[in-house]
Amino acid sequence: MPQQTKNKLLIPLKPLTEGLIIPKPSQPGDAGADARIMGFKKIINEDGKRDLIKLDVDSYTLKPLERIGCPLGFATAIPEGYYFKVAPRSGLALWEGISIVNSPGTIDTGYRNEWMAIVVNLSNKEVTLKKGERICQIILSKMYDYEFVETDTLPDSDRGLGGFGSTGKG
Repeated sequence: MPQQTKNKLLIPLKPLTEGLIIPKPSQPGDAGADARIMGFKKIINEDGKRDLIKLDVDSYTLKPLERIGCPLGFATAIPEGYYFKVAPRSGLALWEGISIVNSPGTIDTGYRNEWMAIVVNLSNKEVTLKKGERICQIILSKMYDYEFVETDTLPDSDRGLGGFGSTGKG
C-alpha cells in the first residue's frame, strides 16, 4: 500500500544532481509539477550507431527539428498502481515551439534510473535551453488493471464509424 499523509501520496525521490530543485506543483490544485533541466545528452543516431553522450555545458542551442535529452537530476520509486507522465510545458510549446518527443513520456513503477525529458524544437528558429530552466511537467496518474476482450460486435454510438476529423463539422 502506498504511503500517504493528509491525503498526499508520498513518492520516494533520490536527488542525483547537486542543486536539484525537487518538482512540485506551482499552485494548489495543479495537476503537474515543473521539472528542470539538470544536464544535456546529445542524441547520436547515425551509421547504425545509437548513443547518448553527456555534454559538459550549462546551456545548449537546439536547432529546428533537433532533439536533445535533458536529464532531470533525480530517480524515484513510484508506488505500485501509479505511473508518471512527462508532458510539455504549455508556455514553451506556445512561445518557443519546444515539445516533448514522446509526449507524454511514461515513467513506470519499476523504473529506478534518472528521469529524462526528450526535448524537440518544432519551431523554425534556434532555441537556447539552460540548466535549471523548467522544461517539462510531470503528472502522476493511476493505473487500471485491464485486458481486451475479443468480440464480434460493439455497442452503437452517436459517432458510429466516423473516422478522424469526422466530428469537425463547423
